[in-house]
Amino acid sequence: MGALRTKRMGLFETLFSSSTGDTDPQAQQPSQHEIFPEDKYNVAYAVAARREEIRALEHLLEADQTSPTALEAEPFLQDIIEDMERDREYSLRLRTSGEELVDDISELIEHWDTQVDEQIGTIWWPIGADTRFRLYLHYLELRADAEDDQFSFPESAGQVHTLVQRGLSAMEDDDDSKLAVVHKRDIPWEEPAEDS
Repeated sequence: MGALRTKRMGLFETLFSSSTGDTDPQAQQPSQHEIFPEDKYNVAYAVAARREEIRALEHLLEADQTSPTALEAEPFLQDIIEDMERDREYSLRLRTSGEELVDDISELIEHWDTQVDEQIGTIWWPIGADTRFRLYLHYLELRADAEDDQFSFPESAGQVHTLVQRGLSAMEDDDDSKLAVVHKRDIPWEEPAEDS
Protein backbone atom coordinates (compact mmCIF):
# COMPACT_ATOMS: atom_id res chain seq x y z
CA MET A 1 0.00 0.00 0.00
CA GLY A 2 2.96 2.32 0.68
CA ALA A 3 4.24 1.87 -2.87
CA LEU A 4 0.83 2.72 -4.31
CA ARG A 5 0.57 5.76 -2.06
CA THR A 6 4.02 6.98 -3.16
CA LYS A 7 3.15 6.35 -6.80
CA ARG A 8 -0.06 8.38 -6.57
CA MET A 9 1.52 11.30 -4.69
CA GLY A 10 2.04 14.24 -6.97
CA LEU A 11 -0.35 12.87 -9.55
CA PHE A 12 -2.90 15.63 -9.02
CA GLU A 13 -0.72 18.51 -7.85
CA THR A 14 0.78 18.82 -11.34
CA LEU A 15 -2.70 19.55 -12.71
CA PHE A 16 -2.77 22.89 -10.98
CA SER A 17 0.81 24.08 -11.39
CA SER A 18 -0.05 26.05 -14.54
CA SER A 19 -1.61 29.49 -14.58
CA THR A 20 -5.19 28.37 -15.13
CA GLY A 21 -6.32 30.26 -12.03
CA ASP A 22 -9.89 30.53 -10.92
CA THR A 23 -12.33 31.93 -13.37
CA ASP A 24 -15.01 34.53 -12.97
CA PRO A 25 -18.29 33.69 -14.74
CA GLN A 26 -18.72 37.32 -15.82
CA ALA A 27 -15.28 37.33 -17.46
CA GLN A 28 -16.16 34.15 -19.37
CA GLN A 29 -19.44 35.42 -20.81
CA PRO A 30 -19.56 36.05 -24.56
CA SER A 31 -18.72 39.64 -25.45
CA GLN A 32 -21.90 40.12 -27.48
CA HIS A 33 -25.25 40.89 -25.92
CA GLU A 34 -26.74 37.84 -24.20
CA ILE A 35 -30.01 36.84 -25.84
CA PHE A 36 -30.77 33.87 -23.57
CA PRO A 37 -32.64 34.48 -20.30
CA GLU A 38 -30.12 34.45 -17.47
CA ASP A 39 -32.52 32.70 -15.11
CA LYS A 40 -32.54 29.62 -17.37
CA TYR A 41 -29.14 29.62 -19.10
CA ASN A 42 -25.50 29.92 -18.15
CA VAL A 43 -22.14 29.20 -19.72
CA ALA A 44 -20.23 25.93 -19.38
CA TYR A 45 -17.43 24.09 -21.17
CA ALA A 46 -18.01 21.14 -23.47
CA VAL A 47 -15.56 18.42 -22.43
CA ALA A 48 -15.18 14.90 -23.77
CA ALA A 49 -15.45 12.22 -21.10
CA ARG A 50 -15.30 8.45 -20.96
CA ARG A 51 -17.70 6.45 -18.83
CA GLU A 52 -14.73 4.75 -17.15
CA GLU A 53 -13.36 8.17 -16.11
CA ILE A 54 -16.63 9.10 -14.45
CA ARG A 55 -16.66 5.72 -12.71
CA ALA A 56 -13.09 6.38 -11.56
CA LEU A 57 -14.19 9.70 -10.04
CA GLU A 58 -17.02 7.89 -8.29
CA HIS A 59 -14.58 5.28 -6.92
CA LEU A 60 -12.26 8.04 -5.72
CA LEU A 61 -15.11 9.71 -3.82
CA GLU A 62 -16.14 6.34 -2.35
CA ALA A 63 -12.55 5.62 -1.26
CA ASP A 64 -12.45 8.98 0.51
CA GLN A 65 -15.83 8.59 2.21
CA THR A 66 -15.49 4.92 3.24
CA SER A 67 -11.93 5.17 4.54
CA PRO A 68 -11.73 4.23 8.25
CA THR A 69 -10.18 7.64 8.95
CA ALA A 70 -12.70 9.69 6.92
CA LEU A 71 -14.41 11.22 9.95
CA GLU A 72 -11.10 12.25 11.50
CA ALA A 73 -10.11 13.92 8.22
CA GLU A 74 -13.24 16.11 7.94
CA PRO A 75 -11.89 18.94 10.17
CA PHE A 76 -8.67 18.77 8.13
CA LEU A 77 -10.65 19.45 4.95
CA GLN A 78 -12.33 22.44 6.63
CA ASP A 79 -8.88 23.83 7.50
CA ILE A 80 -7.79 23.52 3.86
CA ILE A 81 -10.95 25.32 2.69
CA GLU A 82 -10.31 28.17 5.11
CA ASP A 83 -6.64 28.42 4.08
CA MET A 84 -7.56 28.68 0.40
CA GLU A 85 -10.29 31.22 1.10
CA ARG A 86 -7.71 33.40 2.89
CA ASP A 87 -5.21 33.07 0.02
CA ARG A 88 -5.50 36.25 -2.06
CA GLU A 89 -4.18 34.40 -5.11
CA TYR A 90 -7.61 32.81 -5.52
CA SER A 91 -10.96 34.50 -6.03
CA LEU A 92 -12.88 31.61 -4.53
CA ARG A 93 -16.62 31.45 -4.33
CA LEU A 94 -16.58 28.29 -2.24
CA ARG A 95 -19.16 26.91 0.09
CA THR A 96 -17.95 26.84 3.62
CA SER A 97 -17.96 23.19 4.64
CA GLY A 98 -16.21 20.03 3.65
CA GLU A 99 -19.52 18.19 3.58
CA GLU A 100 -20.87 20.56 0.93
CA LEU A 101 -17.70 20.20 -1.12
CA VAL A 102 -18.18 16.42 -1.14
CA ASP A 103 -21.81 17.04 -2.19
CA ASP A 104 -20.51 19.18 -5.07
CA ILE A 105 -18.33 16.32 -6.33
CA SER A 106 -21.27 13.92 -5.98
CA GLU A 107 -23.46 16.25 -8.01
CA LEU A 108 -20.83 16.40 -10.76
CA ILE A 109 -20.82 12.61 -10.93
CA GLU A 110 -24.61 12.43 -11.01
CA HIS A 111 -24.93 14.98 -13.84
CA TRP A 112 -22.04 13.62 -15.89
CA ASP A 113 -23.22 10.04 -15.55
CA THR A 114 -26.49 10.92 -17.30
CA GLN A 115 -24.66 12.88 -20.00
CA VAL A 116 -22.39 10.01 -21.01
CA ASP A 117 -24.74 7.23 -22.08
CA GLU A 118 -22.15 5.43 -24.22
CA GLN A 119 -18.50 4.64 -23.64
CA ILE A 120 -17.61 8.24 -24.50
CA GLY A 121 -19.65 11.43 -24.60
CA THR A 122 -19.68 15.15 -23.83
CA ILE A 123 -20.14 16.57 -20.35
CA TRP A 124 -20.83 20.15 -19.32
CA TRP A 125 -17.95 21.36 -17.16
CA PRO A 126 -19.25 24.23 -14.98
CA ILE A 127 -17.43 27.45 -14.19
CA GLY A 128 -15.69 26.87 -10.85
CA ALA A 129 -15.05 23.15 -11.32
CA ASP A 130 -11.32 23.89 -11.50
CA THR A 131 -11.45 25.41 -8.01
CA ARG A 132 -13.49 22.54 -6.56
CA PHE A 133 -11.12 19.93 -8.01
CA ARG A 134 -8.04 21.88 -6.91
CA LEU A 135 -9.31 21.92 -3.35
CA TYR A 136 -10.64 18.37 -3.17
CA LEU A 137 -7.69 16.67 -4.86
CA HIS A 138 -5.17 18.64 -2.80
CA TYR A 139 -6.96 17.43 0.31
CA LEU A 140 -6.82 13.80 -0.90
CA GLU A 141 -3.10 14.10 -1.70
CA LEU A 142 -2.43 15.31 1.84
CA ARG A 143 -4.50 12.46 3.27
CA ALA A 144 -2.65 9.89 1.18
CA ASP A 145 0.67 11.30 2.38
CA ALA A 146 -0.25 11.31 6.08
CA GLU A 147 1.21 8.38 8.01
CA ASP A 148 -1.79 7.99 10.33
CA ASP A 149 -4.43 8.24 7.59
CA GLN A 150 -5.67 4.99 6.07
CA PHE A 151 -6.88 6.61 2.85
CA SER A 152 -5.08 5.63 -0.35
CA PHE A 153 -5.81 6.40 -3.98
CA PRO A 154 -7.59 3.62 -5.87
CA GLU A 155 -5.87 2.17 -8.92
CA SER A 156 -8.24 4.07 -11.22
CA ALA A 157 -7.16 7.50 -9.89
CA GLY A 158 -5.10 8.11 -13.02
CA GLN A 159 -8.31 8.24 -15.05
CA VAL A 160 -9.59 11.03 -12.80
CA HIS A 161 -6.34 12.88 -13.51
CA THR A 162 -6.98 12.50 -17.26
CA LEU A 163 -10.55 13.77 -16.99
CA VAL A 164 -9.61 16.79 -14.87
CA GLN A 165 -6.72 17.63 -17.19
CA ARG A 166 -9.11 17.59 -20.14
CA GLY A 167 -11.45 19.96 -18.32
CA LEU A 168 -8.62 22.34 -17.46
CA SER A 169 -7.41 22.27 -21.06
CA ALA A 170 -10.87 23.30 -22.27
CA MET A 171 -10.75 26.29 -19.92
CA GLU A 172 -7.32 27.33 -21.21
CA ASP A 173 -8.44 27.84 -24.83
CA ASP A 174 -7.74 31.49 -25.62
CA ASP A 175 -10.72 31.72 -27.95
CA ASP A 176 -13.11 30.02 -25.52
CA SER A 177 -13.98 27.63 -28.35
CA LYS A 178 -15.41 25.08 -25.93
CA LEU A 179 -17.48 27.57 -23.93
CA ALA A 180 -21.19 27.42 -24.72
CA VAL A 181 -24.51 28.80 -23.50
CA VAL A 182 -26.30 25.86 -21.89
CA HIS A 183 -29.62 25.34 -20.16
CA LYS A 184 -29.05 25.30 -16.41
CA ARG A 185 -30.75 21.91 -16.03
CA ASP A 186 -27.75 20.39 -17.85
CA ILE A 187 -25.07 22.13 -15.77
CA PRO A 188 -24.07 20.78 -12.35
CA TRP A 189 -24.70 23.16 -9.43
CA GLU A 190 -27.20 25.24 -11.42
CA GLU A 191 -30.91 25.62 -10.72
CA PRO A 192 -33.03 26.91 -13.62
CA ALA A 193 -35.97 29.15 -12.90
CA GLU A 194 -39.35 27.46 -12.95
CA ASP A 195 -41.35 27.93 -16.16
CA SER A 196 -44.21 30.34 -15.68
